[in-house]
Amino acid sequence: MILSAETIEQLENILFSEEVTEEALDFFGLHGLICSAVVGPIKIKNNRIIEIIFGNEKPDLNSNDEAFLNNIIEDIASSIKEQLLEESDIYLPYVDEQETEQGGHYDACLESWCTGFLEGFFDNEKVWFNKGEDVAAELLLPIMALSGLFESDEFEDIRDNDKLMTQFEEVMPDQLVDIFLFYHSE
Repeated sequence: MILSAETIEQLENILFSEEVTEEALDFFGLHGLICSAVVGPIKIKNNRIIEIIFGNEKPDLNSNDEAFLNNIIEDIASSIKEQLLEESDIYLPYVDEQETEQGGHYDACLESWCTGFLEGFFDNEKVWFNKGEDVAAELLLPIMALSGLFESDEFEDIRDNDKLMTQFEEVMPDQLVDIFLFYHSE
């Protein structure tokens, strides 16, 4: 599902308002978080998603903004579920981003999406690992590497391998389906 430019602008006005902390996710991070909630092992309730969006410090939202956020969450989640049922690739909004003259815009959007996805993982880490820690870690490796959140030597070696990082980006839609199937099929 592609949100209109006006809807994304309205969303980002909420996410970047003055009363919101700098830890708040942007649109790409929100999409990643919702994707995590859909393909992962446990559904994350909308009110918890909203808390995670704002760095666990939910701002005092007016009823219109809260309703708007709930609608966005439901719309994105429904779209992801529909794409999974249709066996089509999950739409990942960062792929539409182009590099700017200053560079790095696409990479920043990709990292933000991966960070949002991992926020959903971190919120329920034990549940993600209950079914099989090794398989879960393998399935999450591309997202973890692309997020830039991990500082270990192993992740640094992975990030230094441009070919591998490009492969991780290319397999992301299939990886999300694999994650979904791992947790939702018996």
